[in-house]
Amino acid sequence: MAGVQFILIGVGVALSLITIISLLIASMGRLNTDQIAISYNTISKKLSRDVQASGLHLNAPGFQFIIFPSVFTSMEFDDISCLNHDGVSISLDVTLQFQADPKYLYDIVLQFKDFEGYKKILYATGRAAVHDTCAHFNTTAFQSMRGYFQVKLLEEMKQTFSPFYAILRDLQVNNVRRPSDFETAVKDKEAAKENIKIAENERPKLLTQARTEYQKAIKQAQIIKERADTDSNIILNQADAEAEAVRARYTSEADTYVELKNKMRLNVEALLNYMAIRVLGSSKSDVYINMKSPAQIKYEL
Repeated sequence: MAGVQFILIGVGVALSLITIISLLIASMGRLNTDQIAISYNTISKKLSRDVQASGLHLNAPGFQFIIFPSVFTSMEFDDISCLNHDGVSISLDVTLQFQADPKYLYDIVLQFKDFEGYKKILYATGRAAVHDTCAHFNTTAFQSMRGYFQVKLLEEMKQTFSPFYAILRDLQVNNVRRPSDFETAVKDKEAAKENIKIAENERPKLLTQARTEYQKAIKQAQIIKERADTDSNIILNQADAEAEAVRARYTSEADTYVELKNKMRLNVEALLNYMAIRVLGSSKSDVYINMKSPAQIKYEL
């Protein structure tokens, strides 16, 4: 009898130990270094307000952790399309780093149940913030003021996420894409600007070349004019010299005939007759002339 009681006591103790161990195991939970959580008792349906960090924790039996990251988590908004201030559709990618504020983890769980529900609300709110910020910038500003747009979007995100107890650390805007027609127009405009700039840079060079050619043309014209003047002077001098030679020859002949006329005491008609006789006399062949004599038939000497 005593042996049976001993066995029953041993079995009871063993069951008690098993139960205690099972309750201890069910009451213990471990969190990683990048996790924080609050415990929820699935039996009593009570949510703890205490935020538990990484490590091994002992809670009431039947509890479960509602886990949130203790570090910043990236949220990506890929290929968001929004209308800017000009009414042009802009596509862009946005990445931000956020963390649920541990001080308000109890309120976050009450509103959004868990981290997945929390992310869905933040994602929808973030997209709305992108659309609102996009509407304040025109098409050109997305290209020339991208850094300022990123700063304004981060400010808008912080303000929008504030009611949800989210901490934002950083935000990146990438791959801003404008409509293809607009991109083509912008490229054409930039190409036109470059061509204008090139033309403006080449203008002094072309003006210098034109001035050089102009000076060359003036000098060439001066050379041609001077050459023409020289040639004309040479021709005039030659003509004057030839005319003077002819004039001198005829003057000499005239002086000779005058001297002959005076010496022989001839009048003009007699002189002409004398000259005709001399010309005919000096001819080596017969000369036949049908003309009146320029002198009288008989001359008195």
